[in-house]
Amino acid sequence: MCTMSKVQPADPSAGTRLNGFNQQRLPLHVSACPCYVAESSCDACPCCEDTCGDINCVSCARKTELMKQAEQLKRTSQVESFPFFGSAQSRNNSEKYFTMCELKRHNHAGSAWLLAGDTIYDASTYIKMHPGGERSILRKSGGACNCQEDLEFHSKNAQKIWKKYKIGKLRACS
Repeated sequence: MCTMSKVQPADPSAGTRLNGFNQQRLPLHVSACPCYVAESSCDACPCCEDTCGDINCVSCARKTELMKQAEQLKRTSQVESFPFFGSAQSRNNSEKYFTMCELKRHNHAGSAWLLAGDTIYDASTYIKMHPGGERSILRKSGGACNCQEDLEFHSKNAQKIWKKYKIGKLRACS
């Protein structure tokens, strides 16, 4: 069992650790994982579905292939969940789950995800229409903070709009 779920992502001021495999400096939250295997500039969490987005990353390509195989096995009812990562969907397949590792990648105008409690909202398509401006969403996107108070601050009508953008729930990194 990986211990990444107990390690919070480090902020840039927290420093780095020199990786022994290829003498590469890595963020502490990545290099602290005992199952981490050095891979050029990959910063994806090795313990969940998070991928770095680099099409040339061998580690993430391998992980993506394993996840595809697991989905095929689940569809053919051979297994209920994938043993290497936590389940990305609930058993009834109606709820999608994301880890904080995945959430943190959605912190820009092209993809702005907000966390309120344990619910994740994709504000990407709404960001330009927000009365408070684009910046008010961007500074809290990617799980930068819990927006539960912001959700409750908004009018009932605005809260209905939030619900339209719900994409899933937060789960622990396994």
